Amino acid sequence: MLRAIVHASEVLTGAGIRQKDGKNIQEADMGRIPDGAVVFSTRRVGGKEVPHRVEWVGPTAALPKRYARVRKQDLKGRRAVIPGLVDCHTHLVFAGDRSDEFALRCGGASYEEIAARGGGIASTVRATREASAAELERLAVERMREMAAFGVRTIEIKSGYGLSVEAELKQLDVVARLRKRFPELTLSSTFLGAHAFPKDRSREEYLEDLHERMLPEVARRKLAEACDVFIDQGYFTVEEARRLLQAARKRGLQVKVHADELGDTGSAKLAAELGALSADHLLKVSDEGVAALAASETVAVLLPGTAFYLKAPHAPARKLLSAGVRVALSTDFNPGTCVCLSLPLIMTIAALYLGMTRAEILAAVTYNAARALGLQARKGTIEAGRDADLAVLPFPSFEESYYRFGWSARGAALNVTKV
Repeated sequence: MLRAIVHASEVLTGAGIRQKDGKNIQEADMGRIPDGAVVFSTRRVGGKEVPHRVEWVGPTAALPKRYARVRKQDLKGRRAVIPGLVDCHTHLVFAGDRSDEFALRCGGASYEEIAARGGGIASTVRATREASAAELERLAVERMREMAAFGVRTIEIKSGYGLSVEAELKQLDVVARLRKRFPELTLSSTFLGAHAFPKDRSREEYLEDLHERMLPEVARRKLAEACDVFIDQGYFTVEEARRLLQAARKRGLQVKVHADELGDTGSAKLAAELGALSADHLLKVSDEGVAALAASETVAVLLPGTAFYLKAPHAPARKLLSAGVRVALSTDFNPGTCVCLSLPLIMTIAALYLGMTRAEILAAVTYNAARALGLQARKGTIEAGRDADLAVLPFPSFEESYYRFGWSARGAALNVTKV
């Protein structure tokens, strides 16, 4: 079936972003079409009609006659259409609530004091292990619906709050169930068993579990597209990560790295060396790390909501951009350091505190974020032949989506098969 959206206040295709492969983006690359129209096909999956492929995009006045009889939705010049947003770094599947810890931290308690009381990541691991798969799915569904209402159409979901064979596989199984439940969204699954070391295993025992039990089973059951490692002070070393990521690649997984967040560990350089899809965080990345990323295909995924939440200095976005690094933005939604499901709010922080331009922000939440998941051939722009991942904004301009600080997701960025 074909559908058309006509008289959008503007359609941002992002075609120039793709032409430049996500680097050195300028305003003209946004592909802004006033009074725009998009024609797309749909398909039925599990009883749902979902968007499929973009057939044509251009000014409404130039809509080809062959689409004259297609079912149309007239936006009457009131709403903008942009590529569906890509949230390329989330920890969406977990149980437990750490709001009390947040209040304690705001009251002056240190992370060490909170951890000594049984809080921190150990609290989430405990709750996630105890929760049933059905409960984890219920919680994740609520979160996904809110994210989608902000215009997100592709979501990366990491494990990493199980830290045992059974609990890590349970988290990834939930992602597989969510994929069937939401055919209108694209979910990318990442194995992050190397998120931290559990308190009930020695370091050596857990490393053995990762290599001999978890990674083989994840790969055998095809539960993840990528493997990630948290390399930082007090967590996994560069050499431990290198060994695990090389093993993951041999088993057919792409690789990603939590890099240089708490200190300069040289992990951005490792990500570039290994050809990782992305190096994420980068608050403490060195000049050498920036240069290595610039010379590689690895995307720098910046998570300014986490720095905001922790009151930490932000990643050097302008240095990365000026060096020619592809930069993406994501929420890093997680229970400890960024309880935020709004990618537009992250865009606001990026504009104000990372100094990113409107064109850089658009690229960072569309094409470059898709590239950080290896999905850039299909996603990130509105062009004929690409996936019809479209977001209809509740505003007449793209800029208003992040100029409006903290707007409500309820009934906001609409699914195009529902407008």
